[in-house]
Amino acid sequence: MRKLDCYIQSITSKNNYSFYLSLARVFAALMLLKKLMLQWKLIPLLYMGSDFFEPVNKEITGFFIRFDSYLIRDNIHIFLGIFVLFLFLLLFGLGRNFTALIIYFLYDILMKLCPQILNGGDNFFKFILLYLVFADSFQYFSLEKYKENQFAGPRNFLSNLAGLCVCIHLCFIYFISGIHKLHADLWFNGVATYYIFGSDRFNGTPFNAALSKNTVFVVFSTYGTILIELFYPVLVWVKKFTKVMVVLAAMLHFGIALFMMLYDFQAVFIFAQGFFFTNEQWLRQYGRVMAFSNRVRQKFKGKLAVAA
Repeated sequence: MRKLDCYIQSITSKNNYSFYLSLARVFAALMLLKKLMLQWKLIPLLYMGSDFFEPVNKEITGFFIRFDSYLIRDNIHIFLGIFVLFLFLLLFGLGRNFTALIIYFLYDILMKLCPQILNGGDNFFKFILLYLVFADSFQYFSLEKYKENQFAGPRNFLSNLAGLCVCIHLCFIYFISGIHKLHADLWFNGVATYYIFGSDRFNGTPFNAALSKNTVFVVFSTYGTILIELFYPVLVWVKKFTKVMVVLAAMLHFGIALFMMLYDFQAVFIFAQGFFFTNEQWLRQYGRVMAFSNRVRQKFKGKLAVAA
């Protein structure tokens, strides 16, 4: 009972994810802005109901209201303009949780307009946006001055719960993926990466074809992926194994991005690894970066003064 009281005290007295939740808010806004920028020329093809991407959802539910999807499709540029406006508000921490809520619903609608281009990374990213709706992610990197108030306890509780949900969600993804791989013949027999690296669809480097013919690499990468996904959900919570599992998972996703060209998908999963480090660890690293930045700026100013 005393341990439970101590735990409740720890998650209500302070936001244990304050720095990384703030970083997650900035990351989410920049990811979506980049995605829209790259897709902008393809808007008619993706979101306006073209013959190539025939609408799957004739009706869309948003803000708990069901409406015809063509209401958005016919005014897609206005919709995206509003989306971009709120993304900048989110980026600079303006509007707080209300902005995060609007972003979540707008992104949900955008996903439903063209589900053919979605992947597992998009689904996980959507949940991260949902968790940000309830989290206090505005203590850092925000233009709006942060103020403590009488609701600090509940706000800290929801923020800590949001950060914990990201960690648990990530563990579930790995574990379920690992279990499914065990029941897939190619993965169980240790030859899955042979077919993946030999595919033109995932020909990310000139070495893919050669690697697919290397028996040691194929067996090691296939079973190594399964082992990481199965053991990560358990070992990542053990302090002495946390860094090891995070590094292994990050290497796995970096390899997928490099060899299979699935960039955004892997960026989301690599970023989520950071939630397993404590606030103090992140603030320590942030302090070092800021100190280095200040030294560089002072040297630059000194050189300018001498030149003048």
